[in-house]
Amino acid sequence: MKSLIPLSLLLLAPLAQAHDRWILPSHFNVSAEDGKGVWLSADVSASNQVFEFDKAFGAEDVLIITPAGKTERPSSSYRGSRRSVFDYLLAEDGTYKLTKEAKPRYFSRYKVKGQDKPVRSSVDKESTRAQMPKDGYELEGALYFSRIESFVTLNKPSDKAFSPTGEYLELVPLTHPADFVEGEPISLKLLYNGKPKAGVEVTLVADGTRYRNQLNELKLTSNDEGVVEFTLPRAGRYLLHAEHEEKLKDTRLADKSVSEIFLSFEAGLQ
Repeated sequence: MKSLIPLSLLLLAPLAQAHDRWILPSHFNVSAEDGKGVWLSADVSASNQVFEFDKAFGAEDVLIITPAGKTERPSSSYRGSRRSVFDYLLAEDGTYKLTKEAKPRYFSRYKVKGQDKPVRSSVDKESTRAQMPKDGYELEGALYFSRIESFVTLNKPSDKAFSPTGEYLELVPLTHPADFVEGEPISLKLLYNGKPKAGVEVTLVADGTRYRNQLNELKLTSNDEGVVEFTLPRAGRYLLHAEHEEKLKDTRLADKSVSEIFLSFEAGLQ
């Protein structure tokens, strides 16, 4: 899947952020006898092809939001050269959110007379200005925030793990992920700072891009209620990428904010 970040912001972002990122669980829907639980394993990576292992993304900072709304960490994790892996025991019936711990990050750039390429930094405009040479000019900055998520359900679907934080871009399923099925309508809501956000660009790509010549991506835009609706033609695993960019009123630290969501999910057979 191609990133939707404008070229100007790609100049601000580190290399890893030009790739898709994802958490891919071993199961999206699983059942077990009462009280026994199920071990879940999940891969974490970044790549240009959907769900192909390329650049290791650490799993040690993964958060698991339980059906009761509590926050837990993986039972164990391992970071390799192309992917990271973590394990977690699903012990409580309901829906869990798997998410990378998200923190806002600043990126800046400026030009220097006589140099062809802009100078980039991974700090805010104010800090970058203090480091700039006297002949530096055209200082720009961006505040970047990224969510990498997936949902897993043990036995009975629940929705407490969907509770938004009210910060940056967020996705709330209107159709429960346990009910995503090929050929049936699916609805999701996009929020920005806790409010429905229109105009968010959303792209969906099915697994298996290595084995086809075209991405066959589905492109959507959220409506005035922040909702996107779609129907998937076939069962399988998918990666959703949502992005929102807007100018900031207070430009001391950054000129604009860029928020992204990467959601991996599964559509079941009818």
